[in-house]
Amino acid sequence: MTQRKNQFCLIWFVVLGIVLWFGTERARADVTGTILGNVTDPSGAAVPGATVTLSHPDTGLTRQTATDSIGFYQFLAVPVGENYIVEVELKGFQKSTQSGIKLLVNQKYRADFQLVVGEITQTVEVSANAAQVESTSTQLGDVIEDRKMTNLPLNGRSYIDLLGLQAGVVPITSEVQFTDRPIGGLGNAGNVSVNGQRESANSFLVNGGDVEEGRNNGASIVPTLDSIQEFRLVTNSFDAEYGRFSGAIVNAITKSGTNDFHGSAFEFLRNEKLDARNFFDPGKGVFKRNQFGGVIGGPVIKNRLFFFGDFQGTRESRGVSSGNILVPSLANRTGDFSDVATTGFPGLTGTVRGDNVPGNGTFDEALTQRLGYPVIAGEPYWVEGCNTAADAQAGKCVFPGQRIPQSAWSPVSQATLNFIPNPIGTLGGQPFFSTAAEKQTIRDDKLGARVDLMTQRTGSWSLYYHYDDSNVLRPFPAFTSNVPGFPAGTPQRGQQVNVSNTLNFGPSAVNEARLNFTRLALTLNKPTGGLGKVADFGYQSGQNGGLGIISSDPSLEGVPPIGLFGATGTSFGLPDGTTGQFDNNFQVLDNFSKIAGKHTVKLGGEFRYIQINERNTYAQNGYFEFYGNETGSDFADYLIGAPDLFIQSSRQFLDSRTRYGGLFAQDTFKIKPNLTLNYGLRWEVSQPFYDTQGKIQAFVPGLQSKVYPDTPTGWVFPGDPGIPKTLAPTDYKNFAPRVGIAYSPGFSEGALGKIFGGPGKTSIRAAFGVYYTAIEDLTLFFEVGDAPFGLFYVSPTEVYLEEPYKDRRRGNNPGQRFPFSIPQPGATGIWPQFMPIASSPGFKTDNVLPYAEHFNFSIERELQSSMIFRIGYVGTVGHHLIAQTSFNPGSATRCLQIRQILGPDSGCGPGGADQIYDLNGDGVLTPGVDAFGTRPYSITSGRFASQGLLDFANNNYSATIANSAYHSMQVSLEKRVGALRLLGAYTWSKALDNASGFGDNINPFNYRVSRALAAFDLTHNFVVSYNYDLPFKRLTRSSSGVAYKFLDGWRLSGITRFTTGLPITTGAGGDHSLCSCGGVDRPNYSGQPIQFFDPRSSDDHRYFSTEPFSEEALGVPGNASRRFFHGPGLNNWDFALQKTTRITERLSTEFRAELFNAFNHAQFTNPSGSVTSGNFGNVTGARDPRIGQFGLKFIF
Repeated sequence: MTQRKNQFCLIWFVVLGIVLWFGTERARADVTGTILGNVTDPSGAAVPGATVTLSHPDTGLTRQTATDSIGFYQFLAVPVGENYIVEVELKGFQKSTQSGIKLLVNQKYRADFQLVVGEITQTVEVSANAAQVESTSTQLGDVIEDRKMTNLPLNGRSYIDLLGLQAGVVPITSEVQFTDRPIGGLGNAGNVSVNGQRESANSFLVNGGDVEEGRNNGASIVPTLDSIQEFRLVTNSFDAEYGRFSGAIVNAITKSGTNDFHGSAFEFLRNEKLDARNFFDPGKGVFKRNQFGGVIGGPVIKNRLFFFGDFQGTRESRGVSSGNILVPSLANRTGDFSDVATTGFPGLTGTVRGDNVPGNGTFDEALTQRLGYPVIAGEPYWVEGCNTAADAQAGKCVFPGQRIPQSAWSPVSQATLNFIPNPIGTLGGQPFFSTAAEKQTIRDDKLGARVDLMTQRTGSWSLYYHYDDSNVLRPFPAFTSNVPGFPAGTPQRGQQVNVSNTLNFGPSAVNEARLNFTRLALTLNKPTGGLGKVADFGYQSGQNGGLGIISSDPSLEGVPPIGLFGATGTSFGLPDGTTGQFDNNFQVLDNFSKIAGKHTVKLGGEFRYIQINERNTYAQNGYFEFYGNETGSDFADYLIGAPDLFIQSSRQFLDSRTRYGGLFAQDTFKIKPNLTLNYGLRWEVSQPFYDTQGKIQAFVPGLQSKVYPDTPTGWVFPGDPGIPKTLAPTDYKNFAPRVGIAYSPGFSEGALGKIFGGPGKTSIRAAFGVYYTAIEDLTLFFEVGDAPFGLFYVSPTEVYLEEPYKDRRRGNNPGQRFPFSIPQPGATGIWPQFMPIASSPGFKTDNVLPYAEHFNFSIERELQSSMIFRIGYVGTVGHHLIAQTSFNPGSATRCLQIRQILGPDSGCGPGGADQIYDLNGDGVLTPGVDAFGTRPYSITSGRFASQGLLDFANNNYSATIANSAYHSMQVSLEKRVGALRLLGAYTWSKALDNASGFGDNINPFNYRVSRALAAFDLTHNFVVSYNYDLPFKRLTRSSSGVAYKFLDGWRLSGITRFTTGLPITTGAGGDHSLCSCGGVDRPNYSGQPIQFFDPRSSDDHRYFSTEPFSEEALGVPGNASRRFFHGPGLNNWDFALQKTTRITERLSTEFRAELFNAFNHAQFTNPSGSVTSGNFGNVTGARDPRIGQFGLKFIF
């Protein structure tokens, strides 16, 4: 294998070296365009040998070529821009000129000429056609230009929010896609599904350089809106020059300077006074946002050196509601639980857990010491009639009158009680707390700079730099405190450096080279409150053999998270997890294009090296949960320091790396002037992510590790026999063919001439291609810190709050586990501390690179000189997609057998897959005789069974076992010039799969059972965007004066969308399948029609009838499909009213008033689809209500 890899590396670098030497086509994205056309004489015959000149007065660019034998000419790698001029000259004919050409990114702009006989000194001038039928390229997609981007209403001013304007793009991110890597604060990272591909399958480029965030595969860099010239979204059947992703290619091109200085300054304002109330909020919270900045560009040296710079700052502050939280009553806070009749909270109904063995340190002994009178195990905490001290002394109950004296409190509860707020009233008779006074703030500063240099000898050079620094401060971070006092920030910094060179070799060849570097550094949930020494909050020391807490990350030491998850629902403490992610993405790529007769050939290569370093902490100070299993009350358990669950974890380190290489060849064959064949082949080598120190693992049944010799059988690591550093081998046989054909009927007369509109007015296109897609690094992120590379300790016993490594029930102290260090390879005797291995996914060692097949057939027709209509069929099929499925699911059959032997109270039921059952009742646990769990790999080695330990609990494979299918009809209408400009798109589609993302678990017993609607399936999706220049100026006859100034320059812009909702995922809690794994538990569905309701018409906001559903029987999976009906849809109108006032010829102002969801439609999110949820079928959330925004620009 090593020899083969070395041979590949040698071959690849030799080929790439040849390509780079002679020039190769860039393998990732074209940032320029092509201007081409045919020249004919008055009879329609081809005119060879005509001189064709391309010029661009804005930058001084000039190129010249000649028509070939069929009258065809072509200018390659032309920078995008406006005001291009094409001139054609030939003796015996008048000079012909087309001006005002606007060239878009990756566009093949057609400028055809029919020469007129005459003197060359005479000139025929024609204005460029803004809308053209695509008759050469077989890629699908559209370009959104700068004016449209800046004119349309955008809440947050990001071009990413405009991706959904095109056919085939789902505008909503589904529930299965991870969205915890936002851009510049809380910006949209672009994880949307395009033509049935996953939301992590899109490629994001800025000036042709990759800006992908490696964990979730969203964008990490978004330039300011006013700095973008345009962006192109290629949605299906892209050329062989594109690789590594199977979804869409999104390429944003930034503006460059010209021979004139130009720029703008702006500010956009939002506050709560402009907004409506959200459907579920009792009132409007405080909200203030200011976005300000500007751009400027111009010449340093005219016709030679240009610059362009931009800046945007965002400052946002909003009131965030804590929601309604049940909290202890004022009496409870003093230890008095006699008010249960009024609060509805449970009283002290439990009994003392302990062993009554003096000196064991169990809870009965601890309570005796605290209270000063005897307490024994099994004694009730309170019973009816136990109300005096004498009753307690007599052993009738522990806390007479249900009053817990402070002497019985844990030192932790005494030190931390004030973190729990007092109630502000009652909700259904129960005390609750709520506040909207806490503020969430966002600070985001982004800037960009671009320099362009044009030289005669070395061609055109471009340097672009982008910098984005932001921080979001949340008062209630995810997965942590729901009360004030524990805010956390997310500091983030993204940077990009992009250097490119374009060099022409005569009129028929051009070379483009590019170097790109992108860096992202962020920390999620970095605590800014609640920090301090754990000893300051009542916890005992874990140093010097102590059984208290030793923080696994002293830099984040503070209040451990505590959750009261019984009847109360209060939680407080630091975030239970803080994640640091640091990405570096290096690219080198180059392209060369050559016109050879009827062929335009491209050859290309790319090499990429990606680093993703992760530094995580989880429960570094411990994590506690209380359910009331000791006293009957979760809050009372907290007061006396009796948690039900304790977790502590070591720091988690991951140093991911991957390398990617791609080579391709592509030919555009002009068979006839109106018939083009595009075909190509791409070879891709995409190395699976690996860790630089091998801190990852896999599960291979029957294979014993040599790296860690006494690990449970099957748990293996890089370096073990047959296990490479990437866990799965790198595949060197990934070839991706692409082919497409474009035909433009040339009929000019008769019925066919009327149908097709004449030459160049209609195109018929079809294409097919294979597209490999990268596996996001999320797979290894799920493996971070697993045994033995991290310790995720879950206490197997009931412990003390202040001393969580001390057993309060049996006196079997588990002992201190921290500090933890990763054991050296070959270490033995280390594994009992990790048993059983649970929630530790393994990357399957036979994984392959996922891929998709794209296919489309479309017809385009020019309806008017500025309007294009398109209708087509677009489809994709995905293969070997990455997903998760359990490799160790519990067996319902085995569990039911145990119930027959031991009876229904044996414990083998929901959640019982990891218990050990003494089947013969002899008190001795014997493998092969007794039941060590119900999973196939509960015991693989047997080395730890004598200690009462299982080898494995539930763990998942990260496996390339999923597939998908998508079919659609897509219709679009585009009008680019005139008073009304619009882009309308309608998609009728169906998307099916058995896993819609990496986090979507597949049924481990039968993959086909999971096949259902994709999480991002939208049956109907209609969207239209428009700009209309209002004709108010016609109301005055004068073209000057105050009235004309006021009436001129009004524009109405908007985006209107109607869609069906996303599918609802059905499910069931409680583990009735007895699998104790994901992807299995579903409800039963009777087959009766499901009725749908308006959520506004009932108090519980019901959306669908729940009567056809029921909970699955014990041990029998439900028959309901994973997803088979949709949630609430969208009916949304966004408007912008704009007034531009020209001050001088070069100076103007622009005032904007924008409304999002202008008609304040209540647009609900999906209800719960879990039959065991209290909100099954009920809507609990809504999207934004009507939002207002004002903006002011100064343009020069």
